[in-house]
Amino acid sequence: MAETPRISLQDIAARANVSKATVSLALKKHPRISEATRERVLKIAKELGYRPDPELSKLMATMKRKPNEDQGTIGFIRSGPTAEWELMEKFFFDEITEAAATYGYKVEPYWIYDPRESPKRINNTMWNRGVDGLIIPMIHPDRYKQGVRTLPIDWDKFITVEIADTIQEPKISGVRHNHFGGMLQTLSELEALGYKKIGFTMESDVELQTHHRWTAAYMLWKSMRGLHECLPLHFPKNYKEKPLMDWIEKAQLEVVISPGVEVYKILKDNRLSIPKEIAFATLHQWGEDSTEVTGINQNMPAQARIAVDMLVGLIHRRARGVPKNPILAMAVGYWSAGSTTRRPKRGHKVRPLDNEPLNFD
Repeated sequence: MAETPRISLQDIAARANVSKATVSLALKKHPRISEATRERVLKIAKELGYRPDPELSKLMATMKRKPNEDQGTIGFIRSGPTAEWELMEKFFFDEITEAAATYGYKVEPYWIYDPRESPKRINNTMWNRGVDGLIIPMIHPDRYKQGVRTLPIDWDKFITVEIADTIQEPKISGVRHNHFGGMLQTLSELEALGYKKIGFTMESDVELQTHHRWTAAYMLWKSMRGLHECLPLHFPKNYKEKPLMDWIEKAQLEVVISPGVEVYKILKDNRLSIPKEIAFATLHQWGEDSTEVTGINQNMPAQARIAVDMLVGLIHRRARGVPKNPILAMAVGYWSAGSTTRRPKRGHKVRPLDNEPLNFD
């Protein structure tokens, strides 16, 4: 049987009465092509049975860029209220810069709320400089106070990926930590160490930023252990020493779970012997003195690399604009045994909670 000839861009261009370049841009859904022309070209391509050449696509995606002048550019979006870099923001910028360099891309920061420029002008600057795609790290907490969480970005012009799943609108692809799994792992590890009265605290804004995922896993554990009326949650607006210590004493806690190390520092400031009098486990091993703390390392370098991998793949596919089917990847953290919990006893064995059948009777 004779092989059906492959439909080319020129075939589509001839039928649509446009140039081959216009067809190429229309198939990539480039915003410089009008919506009417784009829809007409896409319809003709479908009628003719056009399929991209997979070998050519692979070749174009893997072609090495020339250094310096032909180097691609990725934009790094900063959303804080001041020009000063925050520690985590700078961390992600450095990690993304290193990962992007392996693909031949450089990374440029853009402060979207720069008071010297309007967001519209910043978008135009990125567009005119040929920025191929944008990476948005965790948006600044101030954005949580403005209703629907979004940023003033011209989404149709750019290929975008976010870290930490903090953008509500529009829905874009990105990577985040597995908060639910991280909490279950933490509780499993603490139970294996013999702890039963396990308390959980975090600031209320952080609870919202993590989409209730840590809370949901903790509440599931309480139900599985029949602790509905015990171990009240402590979600203050800001940590204060007395309410925190009163909560620990009233619940007679053996160990406290919390993201970061702020609670750990309060416990130390109260001259508590850790882990003898009270143990501590973090859900996010980050910040000064964090390496000595037991808990979950969210593996943020891996999150940065995954974000770059996703973005470069989308750039190669010319997936500009808001995706119809956004992809949200989960980066798995790992347990780091520190000095803030007791040491494992002989025969120590962790029984993962997610392997335990549910029984609420």
